[in-house]
Amino acid sequence: MNNTIVIPTDGSEHAESAAEVGFGIATTMNATIHALSVGDVNLTQISSIGGGPPKTKDDVTDIAAEWATELAELARAEGLEAKEVVRTGTPAREIADYAEEVDADMIVIGTAGRSGIERMVVGSVTNKVVRTAPVPVVTVRPDGTVDAA
Repeated sequence: MNNTIVIPTDGSEHAESAAEVGFGIATTMNATIHALSVGDVNLTQISSIGGGPPKTKDDVTDIAAEWATELAELARAEGLEAKEVVRTGTPAREIADYAEEVDADMIVIGTAGRSGIERMVVGSVTNKVVRTAPVPVVTVRPDGTVDAA
């Protein structure tokens, strides 16, 4: 039986912290890492005043591919089997759907550490994944502490 751990990445330091925890779990479980990055289609709608034009679907997918490749390479450097996975869509939905598709054993995901009003306004991909994922979710806080949901 091949164990599977999905580790989503957005290229942030929060994702890197989660990856470190995920790599440790994968080593213990003899699991394959699925380094998943989602090209967020919501970013194709955003442009700032004086900034560049909104990103295209291809732009966000290309960036996601870079992040997935970087994470998979880090896993391989730790001696783990790893697979790069790139999806395009709404991150929380794509993460939960992918975990179900591959019958993952768990998702290990970082949190940005937002709380209160900021969390309500900005929202949380991690929070949505915890609420919708079909498998256990391990969340890693910015300080490296771990929660399981």
